[in-house]
Amino acid sequence: MTAARAIESPYLNAHEAVQYLRLGSLSALYRLVREHQLPHGRRGGLYLFDRRELDAWVRGFGSAVEMVRSKRTA
Repeated sequence: MTAARAIESPYLNAHEAVQYLRLGSLSALYRLVREHQLPHGRRGGLYLFDRRELDAWVRGFGSAVEMVRSKRTA
């Protein structure tokens, strides 16, 4: 564990966000980002996801998996 990770950050990178939202793949996450459906920010070319904003987003849509599935059938 690095010193930076010893301090709990509210921000997740893309891989952590996939696990946190239980999406199953980076492509599902990037599709939501590309369609402006998922709150995110960028820092130095990296996508960052605020855990609090992701929680609010999931509460608004029920679940991230349901949101992705509904986009596929639309």
